Amino acid sequence: MCAPQDLGAGGVGGPPRRQRHIFSKRDRGHRSHETGIVMVTMGSIKRYVATIVMVFCSALCIGAADARDPSHWSAVWATALVHSPVPVSGVRPSVQTAPRLHDQTLRQMVVLSAGGSRIRIRLSNAFGTRPLHIDAASVGVQRVGNKNGQLDASSLHALHFDGRSHVVLLPGAARYSDPVDLPVREGDTLGISLYVTGTVAASTWHPDARWNNLISTQGNHTMAAIMPVAVTTGATMWLSAVDVQADTQPPVLVALGDSITNGFRSTVGAAHSYPQMLARRLHGMKPICRVAVVDVGIDGNEMSDRDGGYGPGQGMERRFKRDVLGQSGARFVLLLGGVNDIGEPAIALHAQGKTLDDMTARRIVANVIEAQQEIINQAHAAGLRIFGATILPFEGTQGAYSAAGERARQQVNDWIRHRAPFDGVVDFDKVMRDPSHPLRLRPDIDSGDHIHPNDEGYATMAAAVPPSLLGCKS
Repeated sequence: MCAPQDLGAGGVGGPPRRQRHIFSKRDRGHRSHETGIVMVTMGSIKRYVATIVMVFCSALCIGAADARDPSHWSAVWATALVHSPVPVSGVRPSVQTAPRLHDQTLRQMVVLSAGGSRIRIRLSNAFGTRPLHIDAASVGVQRVGNKNGQLDASSLHALHFDGRSHVVLLPGAARYSDPVDLPVREGDTLGISLYVTGTVAASTWHPDARWNNLISTQGNHTMAAIMPVAVTTGATMWLSAVDVQADTQPPVLVALGDSITNGFRSTVGAAHSYPQMLARRLHGMKPICRVAVVDVGIDGNEMSDRDGGYGPGQGMERRFKRDVLGQSGARFVLLLGGVNDIGEPAIALHAQGKTLDDMTARRIVANVIEAQQEIINQAHAAGLRIFGATILPFEGTQGAYSAAGERARQQVNDWIRHRAPFDGVVDFDKVMRDPSHPLRLRPDIDSGDHIHPNDEGYATMAAAVPPSLLGCKS
């Protein structure tokens, strides 16, 4: 069996580590101290031949693994991870910290955007400062009609890493599991269970999974179809992607953005972010548009953090390589961001009794455009097609909206529509704004905070993405 790729401390996207096979003195035969001539015995010849065969087979395995990765794997679920704790900032009055596990099992639920016959998961210790020990892991398909993390027992598989049931991730490292033969379909919900002994505080997490993930009572419950639950958490920890192999490998659209991409204020546990709803729409088309969609949005995230930034995680420009180029089978990018670059400084100033001025707004516009241009350059250099999305209106959002900020939004949107070298544009602003009050969201798709859509609003966004951008017939 071929070993999976170890991404090492270089993180996702780096070249795979190739095994080095070292001959022992025993396999080289015995060297005469007097003459320096190697005295080869029949046993050593057999061992030598066996070793050559092993090296040859290993080389074939490694070559096959490289050929499948990443071109023959496709990410069908992913999330963007940040460091824990998330510190206090001008827009965040308190620290956000990932849950601690105490000899417990964490079951995390993910909805797949495409199917396949084999799967693998990717774990990450990207922001860890010490090795992460995962003592057991499993994957299974949630029972049809169940929303409580109960899995179909016949689908449960223990996960292995280089054939071992446990894995250690060094600080900064990411690691794929060994492939598992598990047929899955678009829309299937997987339960991925991780067991840790002792007390572990996650330093690599996604704070807003839009799902109630499960933390067990004490013990290893990775192979339990129905896990005893002590508490739920809205966070994802360490899990960064799920990949599939299929007869027809789907290309992947990576949706890069902020809370609007992440689906903030959508129904928890319903998979109603716009990327998830877009995946369902594409697979419901006739003929099917066989494109997987993964969501790497982060609540509060900015396009650029050149001036320090307020939101959690690195800005989109800085995390592009890890969160987009690091996805197996990535072919397309849909970029939506900039509202936090505009609104978060306004919130911080509002708390001080000040308002955003035009000079600051002009610097924000320059930073956002420069960051988008750099993202476009990186995407094109990697052979990806990238589409830009206009910033949604947000008048009425307490503290975030300002007249100078609105002018900044209009300037960025004008650049996206008319001058940015995107491969296509999705005009979310046009379809989401209120025709009678275009600086605001339509009332029927406003979640109530005047910046985030409701479920219907996210469906409207999904419907606004032309399938032709992805090479599919409308």
